[in-house]
Amino acid sequence: MPVLLKTSLLLLMHTLAVAFAVFFLWQQQQHYVAMQQAAVVEIQSGSAFLLLPLILPLLHLMSIVARRYTNKVAAVKARKMQSRLFVLLVLGLPLSGFMANQWLLWQLKQRGYQACDAVHSETKSIFTTYSKDVALCPVSSAAR
Repeated sequence: MPVLLKTSLLLLMHTLAVAFAVFFLWQQQQHYVAMQQAAVVEIQSGSAFLLLPLILPLLHLMSIVARRYTNKVAAVKARKMQSRLFVLLVLGLPLSGFMANQWLLWQLKQRGYQACDAVHSETKSIFTTYSKDVALCPVSSAAR
């Protein structure tokens, strides 16, 4: 495979990984903005997996750093550190996304929001409507 094609694909994958993480953070920020402005808020949970692709650029950076070591002992330590970082990222990134979603739900409860019956789900996400007043809750399709 030509070097330019490899580099382009790697750059594309890194860009997409960062874009997914930025989208997750933007989505969290939009939920907080909605809590400040509206009495009815629809929250999308289950999107913590969007942080998982960040493993690729972080491990790639670690491999670049590991290649700089000319000392064999330092190179072995760098590889061990890279494998530990991989395990840490596989566990830590989705966990941090899950914790961010739980913090958001806690903030909703602290501000007086209650979950409505209107819940729908898609492939990986669950959309739940929260309201400060139950009378403002949309009627779910199951209740019709």
